[in-house]
Amino acid sequence: MSLHARNLALLEEHAIAYREVSHEAVLDYPTAHVVRQRFGLRGVESKSLFLRLKDGTYAMLVTLEGARADWSQLKALLGTRPSVASDEELVRLTGCVPQCACPLGHAEDIVLLVDEAIFRHDYLIYSPGPPERTLEVATADLARLLPQLPNRVLHYRSG
Repeated sequence: MSLHARNLALLEEHAIAYREVSHEAVLDYPTAHVVRQRFGLRGVESKSLFLRLKDGTYAMLVTLEGARADWSQLKALLGTRPSVASDEELVRLTGCVPQCACPLGHAEDIVLLVDEAIFRHDYLIYSPGPPERTLEVATADLARLLPQLPNRVLHYRSG
């Protein structure tokens, strides 16, 4: 099953409403802003960063556009030093396209670090895999979904 299909199945399985739009490939924030305006998307843009941990495991940091990673906090939460995974690792282990990492639908051994700042907004916008697709999901529904995921979910606080 593709990452896109896994995302839609996950949302539908948990009765989470979403809006999906199709558009040109979004691989940067200026294009994302154009798409958001064209379709009237109400959410804040997500930023997902795939991390390789020193112990050989992986994590996905899910935060907001413009947020910078707090490497000390990440190390404290994960118990080991993280680094940015390679594009090859991202593609092989998640099915994501480089510059378009998806926050959900990953193997259960990938830890999710979810920025609490996301929940100060009503909606989150993210790509469910293909850079030509965007989902808009209510953050209240996302908060309800996270405990249901097979992944270990850690709460991260951006500055």
